[in-house]
Amino acid sequence: MPQTARRSVNRPLNESTQPRLIVGLGELLFDIIDDQPILGGAPVNFAVQAHQVLASHGFRGVPAVRLGNDSLAKQAVNQLSNFGLNTDYIQFDDKLPTGRALVHREDEGHRFEIVEGVCWDHYTWTDTLANLSKSAAVVCFGTLGQRSPVSRTTIQRFIENASQALRIFDVNLRQHYYSSDILRHGCRHADVLKLNEEELEMVLSALDIAPTESAIESCRQILHHTPIQYVVYTQGPLGTTIITHSGVFYGKPHTLTNSQDSEPADSVGAGDACTAGIVAGLLLSKPLQETVELANRLGAYVASKPGATPTLPATLMQK
Repeated sequence: MPQTARRSVNRPLNESTQPRLIVGLGELLFDIIDDQPILGGAPVNFAVQAHQVLASHGFRGVPAVRLGNDSLAKQAVNQLSNFGLNTDYIQFDDKLPTGRALVHREDEGHRFEIVEGVCWDHYTWTDTLANLSKSAAVVCFGTLGQRSPVSRTTIQRFIENASQALRIFDVNLRQHYYSSDILRHGCRHADVLKLNEEELEMVLSALDIAPTESAIESCRQILHHTPIQYVVYTQGPLGTTIITHSGVFYGKPHTLTNSQDSEPADSVGAGDACTAGIVAGLLLSKPLQETVELANRLGAYVASKPGATPTLPATLMQK
């Protein structure tokens, strides 16, 4: 019998008529691709994509972010509202601008140049955030949003409070904006850890775990040393693997082309779509093999489209 994901969120899916909240916690920024501002930031991409695949099951995406008082902030709120997300928890900063990342296309994918001194570096703890942390069904967070002491304190307090939620630490190392302390804290307060080969090395070092001959065995060592239930190991075009205490589930690569689009495709947001697929599988108690295959389908689809948050067709949820 195939192994099924064990959900950390204990209430039945149909217990309440109120939408259950999927929180993307951290940074919202605009990826500037070919001089065009495109809504981004890993937590926001995740919230948009998870909302699209789970709204029909009683869930709603929530961006828990901080914006400036500028035209990009207005664009962000409009786009998020149009996707159907709950924007009530967005903070606004009257002094600092909305975040931006300049995205440079390269042969191996894309390179980020992340602008400093922006509003999400001053993400502050409030009673509203405290309430959200206690009511969230899911929270996904990473490292970039924690690059400043103020935002780091806020994000870490949120995930500590959200013990009832399914907590996903999607490492997403960017430039020098991380530390061993951030990696250790995330691993100690997450149910799901998602990382790639480079990030695996950094996490092992932060946890003082000696690397083994195989990446899969190294992921197992992380499971043994932390409360994490699932390690999601991504290898880009080589596919994704879920490692648990009791099994390994490999999803072969899923390839799509961009033949129907006039705009060039990019890989921005593909990893966040993969995360959304993992979360959807866990929340819907799908077998883990189906879950990893769903994650690959979503990631491949987003990689075949321009921008980080294209509309996801319902057929992607089917086997």
